[in-house]
Amino acid sequence: MLTIAATIQATVGFAAALFAMPLLIWGGSNLMAAQLMVVTAMLPQNAFGVWRLRHAITLQEVAVPATIRIAAMPIGILGLGYLMTWPLDAVNQFVGIMIIAVIVSQAWVGVEWKTAKRWYWVLITFGGSGILQGLSGMSGPPLVLWVHGQRYSADHARAFLFAIFISNFIPQLALLQWKFGNVIWQSVGIAVLALPFVLLGAMLGLRIGHRLGELWLRKISYLGLFCLGLSSLLAPWLKQLW
Repeated sequence: MLTIAATIQATVGFAAALFAMPLLIWGGSNLMAAQLMVVTAMLPQNAFGVWRLRHAITLQEVAVPATIRIAAMPIGILGLGYLMTWPLDAVNQFVGIMIIAVIVSQAWVGVEWKTAKRWYWVLITFGGSGILQGLSGMSGPPLVLWVHGQRYSADHARAFLFAIFISNFIPQLALLQWKFGNVIWQSVGIAVLALPFVLLGAMLGLRIGHRLGELWLRKISYLGLFCLGLSSLLAPWLKQLW
């Protein structure tokens, strides 16, 4: 599951958590463990992507958005602690609602966002993304809307997203340790064991992303996301049918 997520992430620049989270939860992981496995497994994949696309990104354009995102993350971590008290079916439905909301929000990706760099949109976009990252690990949608709304090239968009995702790893790990204690290291260890396969998926995804057009990639990704989101949302009723 993490390898598939890495391939998708390298191909389109986001969506690893959106694909992997519901699959990991269906497999029996809780929301915190699934989030940790995804962010740990995606760290070297994102670093590899930044290195391969380093010509398309500068540190200066990442610094302020990343700082805002990290500053907002504790709000999401506190919310995660509350979600962890929910029944598994309710968590599945929450994840499904978020994924479907992502698909709806992506209808705006094709619209040029001329005011995106104004300070209030930067604050809302990256602050909201930080909260979502702490809450669910699924923080890509606001970032994708922002980068595509400015008409970034495919390589520029992917490099920016990879760099932003890298920036939150250490702060998120520290916050989860503070909130949940040493139990987090079991999930980190599982993700570390999967890293060789994750890196293979990342290399494959970068090649696919380079060769296929953005429109086809987007359609295929959103179709898969919609199926996952709908399945998670309907999970309690699907169980009864089975």
